[in-house]
Amino acid sequence: MPVTPFHFGPGALIKGLAPSWFCWSSFALANALIDLEPVMLFLLTGDPAHPWLHTLPGALLVAGIAATLGRAPCEWALRQWNRWLSPAQARWLGVDPGISPAQAWVGALLGTFSHLALDAVMHADVRPLWPLVATNPWRGAISLEALHLGCVAAAVLALPCWLVLRLRRRIADGGR
Repeated sequence: MPVTPFHFGPGALIKGLAPSWFCWSSFALANALIDLEPVMLFLLTGDPAHPWLHTLPGALLVAGIAATLGRAPCEWALRQWNRWLSPAQARWLGVDPGISPAQAWVGALLGTFSHLALDAVMHADVRPLWPLVATNPWRGAISLEALHLGCVAAAVLALPCWLVLRLRRRIADGGR
């Protein structure tokens, strides 16, 4: 992906479909952390390479960091989000700031593994299954246009899922 936010669409859809077992904040954090590698290499060398974090062991390391060390900062960010909302906004946009360890791990693992899969389709230097497979078997599996469109479509599809969940919550709360 040319920019990490493209990766957020599939995560938003997963959150919309299975909100109670998935932490989108951990998913987003894992995606941002894994892309520190090509960003730093670009700044240092001019080449946005994907040598290590975009492999199976690298992705597991990033997921572990996001799920463990990133859990408290993600909860803090969610509490800040809730504080910025007015009472009327909070009815629709407020979130539960608690993140269970399981939710953090599911979000972080899905974040890094989906990141590997999406980047492997786009970038020739990504070796997503290393050390098990030395090459990139997914490069060019679909067109870049279809890849980008799929990520955007996932984000768009996430919106009705989110609205249904919010409506159900409001109904359960007696319309408050």
